[in-house]
Amino acid sequence: MNENELYPSLVEKLHKDFSLEKDSLPAVSDLSLIREHLINKVTELISRDYDRFLNNLYRIDVNEKKVSEILHAKDRTTIPERLADLIIERQMQRVKTQILYRQGKF
Repeated sequence: MNENELYPSLVEKLHKDFSLEKDSLPAVSDLSLIREHLINKVTELISRDYDRFLNNLYRIDVNEKKVSEILHAKDRTTIPERLADLIIERQMQRVKTQILYRQGKF
């Protein structure tokens, strides 16, 4: 499985779990553009609806210890970027697991 194959499922998961507009995401497989959109959404959710943001992280089962480390880091300027990376990592794991499960390899 390469990232190009996983891209549509990743976009779908981000759309569903973080209300990212599918139309605003790039039509080609460019993880850096997806990351930028997610960073903006994370920043918005943290400032507008922190509880909802934490609920979203809990629902997609992002590692709580890693989230706590990021939120309590001394360098607060990189929090949205680091959280976006963590979310993408977890969503990619979920997509891969679902594909393997469908193929009967899990």
